[in-house]
Amino acid sequence: MRVALLGRPNVGKSTLFNRLIGARQAVVSSLRGTTRDRLYGRLTWRGVPMTLIDTGGFEQGVDDADRQAVQRHIHRALEEADQLLLVCDAQEGVVPADAELAGRLRATGKPLLLVVNKADHQPAVPPEFFSLGISPAYPISALHGRGIGELLDHLAARIPPPLPACAAPSGGAGRHDAPSTAQEAAGPLCAVSIVGRPNVGKSSLFNALVREERVIVSPLPGTTRDAVDSSLTINGETVLLIDTAGLKHRRKATSPLELFAMSRTREAIARSDVVLLVIEATQAPTRQDRRIVASVCESGRGLVLVVNKWDLVQRAQGARRLTARQLEESVRRSLPSASFAPVVAVCATTGFHVRQAFAMAVQVARAMRRGLSDDDCVAAVRRAWSRQPPPRVRGRLVQFHHARWIAGRPPRLEVMTRPGQLPPPYARYLIKQLRAHPKLCGVPLHLSVKPCSN
Repeated sequence: MRVALLGRPNVGKSTLFNRLIGARQAVVSSLRGTTRDRLYGRLTWRGVPMTLIDTGGFEQGVDDADRQAVQRHIHRALEEADQLLLVCDAQEGVVPADAELAGRLRATGKPLLLVVNKADHQPAVPPEFFSLGISPAYPISALHGRGIGELLDHLAARIPPPLPACAAPSGGAGRHDAPSTAQEAAGPLCAVSIVGRPNVGKSSLFNALVREERVIVSPLPGTTRDAVDSSLTINGETVLLIDTAGLKHRRKATSPLELFAMSRTREAIARSDVVLLVIEATQAPTRQDRRIVASVCESGRGLVLVVNKWDLVQRAQGARRLTARQLEESVRRSLPSASFAPVVAVCATTGFHVRQAFAMAVQVARAMRRGLSDDDCVAAVRRAWSRQPPPRVRGRLVQFHHARWIAGRPPRLEVMTRPGQLPPPYARYLIKQLRAHPKLCGVPLHLSVKPCSN
């Protein structure tokens, strides 16, 4: 059962959304129009599963392109939802926009509840809200959690119990935003987040992958604020795709809203297995790109470098077009710390190679889970060791004994030596050689050195 939260801007829809799902998923701010994209969250109340849809604020007669896109997302949420919640502001009272929206929601013929938010000191619904003709009505305070239990009790009573697994309808391959209960129990194959600087085309790439206008795209930087999740089903397996806000240096963040959005991006990286780092083809990788690469590698997430806006470069160069090999070498020279990551040139607006980039991310996730056998680990270390033996440590010859793969995030390769340590420059050399293994493309392998016990 899908429940959509609808209302004017700044009535507390995102605060209520976070309160109901029990997590700070949506960015909340007193700034009007903070929420732009549709957000989905799941909760279970008294054994009844529900999917919540957070939306932007309803407005009439908008002529701005971004605000029109927000209204399109509201209409899409109306089509998807089975239950509608009209959220109003108890402190402002009933305004004409509330009456207009109430009429539109009644016209859909779907079950409708009135939720009067910000009723911090009012035990009952103010009488003026009954003029909207919606019953029942619930006074709540999303900020303080007042009245939330009663609201959830009513929603759970309206929702029929879930069908048994054998009676649930089967679905084919495609895209969906709220996975089924069986799929949730199995869990996604991997989580892939799309990360990069502002205005490099992350949301365009996200829309190209899900094949719809799932998030708003604008030439203005900072359009995306929330981390938006969407599930893709490929060959019967679910992959979680996450669109994120652009990352910039903290000193360049001009508002608390930008800091909140960037914190959501870091949280998305933390819950992902692989990161698609989007960089612009029209300019060389910047210092901020190198910071993001360092952060991803340190967190132990798989990495794929996606060079977007490739069509602009090809059009500008004419006959002297770069080959894929030349592009890869150029990017690796600019980002030496990401030399282990595959490079894919894409054009998000036309869909060129976007599927290849996503397939590469899934391949990296599989490589991180599969790892290397002990024999492969030993052979890889011996090859690097014979190519360049380590220097002596305090006059003692360093002897290699064994190596093994340790799964995790980050994945580690444990090397056992005598006397149990390696000089830092040689450890960096060994990591570089090991990351170049054909089975570890895009895997941010870390190295740990232990003394040999016997």
